[in-house]
Amino acid sequence: MTHDEFRKASKSSLEKAQRMLFDEYFSYVYTIVFSRLRSCASREDIEECVGDIFADVYMCYDEEKELSGDISGFIGAVARRRSADVYRRLTRNSLGKISIDDEEAEQFEAADNTEDTIDKKELRSDLIKCIECLGEPDSTIILQKYFFMRNSREIAELLSMTPEAVRTRCSRALKKLKEKLTEMNISL
Repeated sequence: MTHDEFRKASKSSLEKAQRMLFDEYFSYVYTIVFSRLRSCASREDIEECVGDIFADVYMCYDEEKELSGDISGFIGAVARRRSADVYRRLTRNSLGKISIDDEEAEQFEAADNTEDTIDKKELRSDLIKCIECLGEPDSTIILQKYFFMRNSREIAELLSMTPEAVRTRCSRALKKLKEKLTEMNISL
Protein backbone atom coordinates (compact mmCIF):
# COMPACT_ATOMS: atom_id res chain seq x y z
CA MET A 1 0.00 0.00 0.00
CA THR A 2 1.33 3.42 -0.89
CA HIS A 3 0.96 6.62 1.06
CA ASP A 4 -1.47 8.00 -1.54
CA GLU A 5 -3.66 4.88 -1.39
CA PHE A 6 -3.85 5.09 2.38
CA ARG A 7 -4.68 8.81 2.26
CA LYS A 8 -7.48 8.26 -0.26
CA ALA A 9 -8.94 5.36 1.71
CA SER A 10 -8.79 7.29 4.98
CA LYS A 11 -10.71 10.22 3.48
CA SER A 12 -13.71 7.96 2.89
CA SER A 13 -13.35 5.95 6.12
CA LEU A 14 -10.41 5.95 8.52
CA GLU A 15 -11.50 2.62 9.99
CA LYS A 16 -11.63 1.04 6.53
CA ALA A 17 -8.17 2.42 5.68
CA GLN A 18 -6.74 1.04 8.91
CA ARG A 19 -8.32 -2.34 8.21
CA MET A 20 -6.81 -2.39 4.72
CA LEU A 21 -3.41 -1.52 6.20
CA PHE A 22 -3.76 -4.28 8.81
CA ASP A 23 -4.80 -6.88 6.23
CA GLU A 24 -1.92 -6.02 3.91
CA TYR A 25 0.89 -5.79 6.49
CA PHE A 26 -0.15 -8.26 9.19
CA SER A 27 2.07 -11.09 7.88
CA TYR A 28 5.01 -8.72 7.44
CA VAL A 29 4.74 -7.37 11.01
CA TYR A 30 4.08 -10.82 12.52
CA THR A 31 7.23 -12.18 10.82
CA ILE A 32 9.37 -9.38 12.24
CA VAL A 33 7.96 -9.80 15.75
CA PHE A 34 8.10 -13.60 15.71
CA SER A 35 11.73 -13.67 14.57
CA ARG A 36 12.70 -11.31 17.41
CA LEU A 37 10.59 -12.75 20.24
CA ARG A 38 10.34 -16.48 19.52
CA SER A 39 13.05 -17.35 22.04
CA CYS A 40 11.56 -15.48 24.99
CA ALA A 41 7.86 -14.75 24.46
CA SER A 42 4.66 -16.73 24.44
CA ARG A 43 2.30 -16.70 21.47
CA GLU A 44 0.04 -14.30 23.38
CA ASP A 45 2.95 -11.90 23.97
CA ILE A 46 3.79 -11.98 20.27
CA GLU A 47 0.19 -11.31 19.25
CA GLU A 48 -0.10 -8.50 21.78
CA CYS A 49 3.08 -6.94 20.41
CA VAL A 50 1.68 -7.11 16.86
CA GLY A 51 -1.48 -5.37 18.02
CA ASP A 52 0.56 -2.69 19.79
CA ILE A 53 2.58 -2.11 16.64
CA PHE A 54 -0.53 -1.47 14.57
CA ALA A 55 -1.85 0.85 17.30
CA ASP A 56 1.45 2.76 17.14
CA VAL A 57 1.25 2.93 13.35
CA TYR A 58 -2.32 4.23 13.46
CA MET A 59 -1.47 6.86 16.08
CA CYS A 60 1.88 8.01 14.68
CA TYR A 61 1.40 7.85 10.93
CA ASP A 62 0.80 11.33 9.58
CA GLU A 63 -1.29 11.01 6.45
CA GLU A 64 -1.19 14.78 5.92
CA LYS A 65 2.52 14.74 5.07
CA GLU A 66 3.35 15.00 1.41
CA LEU A 67 4.93 11.60 0.92
CA SER A 68 4.87 9.17 -1.91
CA GLY A 69 5.75 5.54 -2.23
CA ASP A 70 5.31 2.46 -0.11
CA ILE A 71 4.76 2.80 3.66
CA SER A 72 6.21 -0.61 4.48
CA GLY A 73 9.49 1.00 5.59
CA PHE A 74 7.70 3.00 8.26
CA ILE A 75 5.73 -0.02 9.42
CA GLY A 76 8.86 -2.20 9.47
CA ALA A 77 10.76 0.37 11.56
CA VAL A 78 7.93 0.58 14.10
CA ALA A 79 7.75 -3.24 14.25
CA ARG A 80 11.49 -3.66 14.78
CA ARG A 81 11.64 -1.00 17.49
CA ARG A 82 8.57 -2.19 19.39
CA SER A 83 9.65 -5.86 19.25
CA ALA A 84 13.13 -4.89 20.47
CA ASP A 85 11.55 -3.05 23.40
CA VAL A 86 9.43 -6.08 24.27
CA TYR A 87 12.47 -8.38 23.95
CA ARG A 88 14.46 -6.20 26.36
CA ARG A 89 11.55 -6.07 28.80
CA LEU A 90 11.07 -9.84 28.75
CA THR A 91 14.74 -10.79 29.02
CA ARG A 92 15.70 -8.11 31.55
CA ASN A 93 14.13 -10.04 34.41
CA SER A 94 14.66 -13.52 33.04
CA LEU A 95 15.04 -16.37 35.47
CA GLY A 96 18.57 -17.00 34.30
CA LYS A 97 20.03 -13.90 35.91
CA ILE A 98 21.90 -14.36 39.17
CA SER A 99 23.21 -11.52 41.27
CA ILE A 100 26.84 -12.05 42.21
CA ASP A 101 26.39 -10.07 45.43
CA ASP A 102 23.29 -12.01 46.42
CA GLU A 103 22.73 -12.16 50.18
CA GLU A 104 21.82 -15.84 49.92
CA ALA A 105 25.26 -16.64 48.54
CA GLU A 106 26.92 -14.97 51.50
CA GLN A 107 25.28 -17.31 54.00
CA PHE A 108 27.13 -20.27 52.46
CA GLU A 109 30.53 -18.68 52.88
CA ALA A 110 32.86 -18.82 55.84
CA ALA A 111 32.16 -16.43 58.69
CA ASP A 112 35.65 -14.96 58.61
CA ASN A 113 37.28 -13.24 55.64
CA THR A 114 39.85 -15.85 54.82
CA GLU A 115 41.85 -15.93 51.65
CA ASP A 116 39.91 -19.01 50.57
CA THR A 117 36.60 -17.13 50.77
CA ILE A 118 37.96 -14.27 48.70
CA ASP A 119 39.30 -16.68 46.08
CA LYS A 120 35.90 -18.37 45.85
CA LYS A 121 34.18 -15.02 45.38
CA GLU A 122 36.59 -14.05 42.61
CA LEU A 123 36.22 -17.43 40.94
CA ARG A 124 32.42 -17.22 41.08
CA SER A 125 32.53 -13.69 39.71
CA ASP A 126 34.80 -14.73 36.83
CA LEU A 127 32.63 -17.76 36.11
CA ILE A 128 29.43 -15.69 35.99
CA LYS A 129 31.10 -13.13 33.70
CA CYS A 130 32.22 -15.90 31.34
CA ILE A 131 28.74 -17.39 31.30
CA GLU A 132 27.17 -14.00 30.58
CA CYS A 133 29.63 -13.52 27.69
CA LEU A 134 28.11 -16.57 25.99
CA GLY A 135 25.05 -14.47 25.13
CA GLU A 136 21.41 -15.45 25.05
CA PRO A 137 20.02 -18.09 25.15
CA ASP A 138 23.25 -19.99 25.92
CA SER A 139 23.91 -18.19 29.21
CA THR A 140 20.36 -18.84 30.38
CA ILE A 141 20.62 -22.52 29.43
CA ILE A 142 23.87 -22.99 31.38
CA LEU A 143 22.55 -21.14 34.44
CA GLN A 144 19.26 -23.01 34.44
CA LYS A 145 20.93 -26.41 33.99
CA TYR A 146 23.87 -26.14 36.37
CA PHE A 147 22.78 -23.54 38.92
CA PHE A 148 19.05 -24.30 39.14
CA MET A 149 19.33 -28.00 38.25
CA ARG A 150 16.60 -27.91 35.61
CA ASN A 151 16.42 -30.56 32.91
CA SER A 152 16.34 -29.92 29.15
CA ARG A 153 12.56 -30.21 28.93
CA GLU A 154 12.01 -27.57 31.64
CA ILE A 155 14.54 -25.23 30.07
CA ALA A 156 12.96 -25.75 26.66
CA GLU A 157 9.59 -24.68 28.03
CA LEU A 158 11.13 -21.55 29.56
CA LEU A 159 12.86 -20.54 26.33
CA SER A 160 10.25 -21.75 23.81
CA MET A 161 12.70 -24.21 22.29
CA THR A 162 12.77 -27.95 21.79
CA PRO A 163 14.61 -30.13 24.35
CA GLU A 164 16.93 -31.31 21.56
CA ALA A 165 17.85 -27.72 20.70
CA VAL A 166 18.53 -27.03 24.38
CA ARG A 167 20.85 -30.04 24.65
CA THR A 168 22.71 -29.06 21.47
CA ARG A 169 23.10 -25.43 22.55
CA CYS A 170 24.18 -26.54 26.03
CA SER A 171 26.89 -28.78 24.61
CA ARG A 172 28.21 -26.01 22.37
CA ALA A 173 28.00 -23.44 25.17
CA LEU A 174 30.01 -25.69 27.50
CA LYS A 175 32.76 -25.97 24.88
CA LYS A 176 32.84 -22.17 24.49
CA LEU A 177 32.84 -21.72 28.27
CA LYS A 178 35.71 -24.16 28.69
CA GLU A 179 37.74 -22.25 26.06
CA LYS A 180 37.05 -18.91 27.80
CA LEU A 181 38.04 -20.31 31.18
CA THR A 182 41.21 -21.85 29.72
CA GLU A 183 42.13 -18.45 28.24
CA MET A 184 41.79 -16.97 31.74
CA ASN A 185 43.93 -19.80 33.24
CA ILE A 186 41.00 -21.08 35.30
CA SER A 187 40.47 -24.78 35.78
CA LEU A 188 37.51 -26.19 37.64
